[in-house]
Amino acid sequence: MFPRLCCLLLIFSLSFTSCVRQTLTSMQITSLQAVDLEETLTRGDELMIAFSLTSFNAAGKAVAVSNGSWGIVEAKTGQVFPGKDFMPIQIPLPKNGKVVATLALVEVDDYAQAQKTLAAIRKYHDFIKIPAALAELADVALTPLKYLSLGLSVAGVGFQLADRLDADDILGLNSTELSYQKAFANPTLKVPLTFKDSHLKSSYHYELTYNLRSQMVKVNFRTKPKS
Repeated sequence: MFPRLCCLLLIFSLSFTSCVRQTLTSMQITSLQAVDLEETLTRGDELMIAFSLTSFNAAGKAVAVSNGSWGIVEAKTGQVFPGKDFMPIQIPLPKNGKVVATLALVEVDDYAQAQKTLAAIRKYHDFIKIPAALAELADVALTPLKYLSLGLSVAGVGFQLADRLDADDILGLNSTELSYQKAFANPTLKVPLTFKDSHLKSSYHYELTYNLRSQMVKVNFRTKPKS
């Protein structure tokens, strides 16, 4: 009797549970190396990184965003920060859509303001759906800073990141587009970056690498019985 009862209960439970397969794309910074530093007097920079993933559906409409950050950390010449120092972010990749990964490496001048920015970003640990009004802003090609600002606006931070930074603060910017088809052809895309420049008596050189990893996962959800 009991085995039969258990079997009936299992069938009953499964009848109200559905499973769908979904593609998730994660962004993981795997290394940051300070080859040369900008601050020649202190021989160190205070750094932060803001990064995001923005997903678009098959019709090209922005549908979700995920924000991440790192810092504020002092870097010395030759110092290497390994992947374990960076928290990854992830977002669903819509079928026949795409994901745009965006990253900004920033030298911090206003420590207090930078801390406020990081605190605001870190309130959100999951991806957020983009409201229709803001989705229209992503219909045109955006700069890396515009993508980051879009993500922060969706999260409720509500400011343009470009307005808080000047050209001397930004050490490097990057945007990488990953299509649904490319993600299946190459599930792990390695993105190596070199941020290098010099002005007056100062110079800087950073090497940064991040991975975009896509995988199919099963998502279970409960369905309500018909009345």
